[in-house]
Amino acid sequence: MWKPTGHWTFTLAELIKKFNLFIKMKQLNNFKESLRLRGLSLNTIEAYADANRKFLDYIKKDPVDVKSRDIKRYIINMLDRKQKPKTINLNIAALKSFYDDYRGRRLFVKIRRLKLEKSMPNVLSKYELKAMIDSVENKKHRLAIKFLYSTGIRVGELVKVKIQDLDLENGFLRVIQGKGKKDRITIISKELCREIKEFIKPKQKYLFESSRGGHLTIRSIQEIIKKAAKKAKIKRRVYPHALRASFATHLYEDGIQLQKIQKLMGHADWKTTLEYAKTARVGISDIKNPLDSI
Repeated sequence: MWKPTGHWTFTLAELIKKFNLFIKMKQLNNFKESLRLRGLSLNTIEAYADANRKFLDYIKKDPVDVKSRDIKRYIINMLDRKQKPKTINLNIAALKSFYDDYRGRRLFVKIRRLKLEKSMPNVLSKYELKAMIDSVENKKHRLAIKFLYSTGIRVGELVKVKIQDLDLENGFLRVIQGKGKKDRITIISKELCREIKEFIKPKQKYLFESSRGGHLTIRSIQEIIKKAAKKAKIKRRVYPHALRASFATHLYEDGIQLQKIQKLMGHADWKTTLEYAKTARVGISDIKNPLDSI
């Protein structure tokens, strides 16, 4: 005969804790479903869910009991821990999406995102880019670096490039479902097109496939870029986005109109593209330095 005392292994406090955890996870899963219906990317959905999970772990309250002051306290805690403003703003956006948009609580009436200091894009010189490419022996890794710079695409777009997206005869790439769920066309260098033709194999699905199946991860590309920059003796930190920034800046320096660069980059707002123009050396490279005249 079943005996409750013989099989009951949890205390009442533990049962309550497990039940609360179940409720919390159920609410977050429902929240994730609502984000999917809104068409948000998988990365954004996971980031928003993770931010809300960490907040609830910190505040130790049921979502229905959360107040505006709890959110303010959490933001202050992040500031005290020297979290980057960009990270804090991601958390604010995630919590606002859950409490105001999903649950209709209106807790963010007096909570605003932090103002970000605008920094110049990290642009590599053509000499630095060549040094990075030349430093890499692995054919796939070298091709990935060239492809990022030649097309100006985001690292998240790079890993998802399929063979069917390539027009190697005409030097074009169709970026499927890029940022903002929009398709666009960008360019590929003729020399790189020839290299890709030699690189791809029959029945290959993704351009940059993993040895374990599927495509390479964003993290693996980040490591490839990091190691190449180190081998090329570039002192500053280099991320995949630096190659995208370099693509836009070098096109502008070569006289390509901002409107055309905006289309290639997939920017919704031309002001975003304008930031890359600020780093260009257009109009100043031929100025003679006064020190040279002494």
